[in-house]
Amino acid sequence: MYHGAGRLTIEERPPPVAADGEIVVRMRACGLCGSDLMQWYQDRRAPVVLGHEPVGEVVQVGDGAAFGVGQRVFIHHHVPCFDCELCRADRHTLCERFRATAIDPGGLSEFIRVPAENAEHDVLVVPDAMDDVAATLIEPVACIIRGQRLAGISPGSRVAIVGAGSMGLLEIQVARALGAGDIVAVEPDPARAARAAACGARIADGLDAASVHAAFGGHLADQVFVCTHAPTAIAESIHMAAPAGVVQLFAVPEPGHTVPIDFGAIFFREVSIQSTYSAGPSDTRAALAMIANGHIDPDSVITHRVGLSQAAHAYELARSGEAIKVVVLADE
Repeated sequence: MYHGAGRLTIEERPPPVAADGEIVVRMRACGLCGSDLMQWYQDRRAPVVLGHEPVGEVVQVGDGAAFGVGQRVFIHHHVPCFDCELCRADRHTLCERFRATAIDPGGLSEFIRVPAENAEHDVLVVPDAMDDVAATLIEPVACIIRGQRLAGISPGSRVAIVGAGSMGLLEIQVARALGAGDIVAVEPDPARAARAAACGARIADGLDAASVHAAFGGHLADQVFVCTHAPTAIAESIHMAAPAGVVQLFAVPEPGHTVPIDFGAIFFREVSIQSTYSAGPSDTRAALAMIANGHIDPDSVITHRVGLSQAAHAYELARSGEAIKVVVLADE
């Protein structure tokens, strides 16, 4: 249970019971997302059980649910209505129902109740060959797949990734899988830059557009994915985009923060700025396939595994920057 101000405790609750169409899942692994660490976002929701990247084993099935006890599954915490104007326009993550749905109580729990609509639309059976830890990447990879398709990644695209934390490293691997021709990472930390290089990116010598231009051999990026909320990085990313390029803001800055933007560089070069939020059911299925097909290396991003009883330590590790990505495992 997250209480705000970075404080987590272990609490005992009665185990959930599956109603009609619902399932109860015993958590086996759950990744920590950057949004779990954002106090400005989570403190207003506290007390709350964090975690929205869970993988587990079905232990209870309500009448009408299409799963069997013992199946390993990925659970998506949000599902759309499929019927509203936004859903019909393939903008499932903006659907009001999408934002209203949730798993109970959250991924960092021994047992998770999955509502009937989630169970029907976005619970996926995990292949036997995919381990629990790798399967926790389905949700973050799905978010990236959605974003990159929205940005227009195509074979031969020149892609710049600003920030090589866990999401930046996954951005590199998804871009490669979608056929990007050349990928440049902008990352000041040498250890993270080395990880980005191991994932298939060339590393810009500096943090500015000129360095990106040089790394691309005299070109700028068709798509720039900004995986940091640092204002200077966001402002500079505008200049990293080629004419008619796209700058996608992937990291979430705190509301109210402003960034100085050179609108002349946008206007005269027709650069588009966009954001992307979460992932829909088609994206989670694409992510599962991408991981199963070996396009994503879990060890490239997951640096720490911590037991559920030590979730507070997992949270501290993630906040400290010592870890790239932490996965919380069910206690033995």
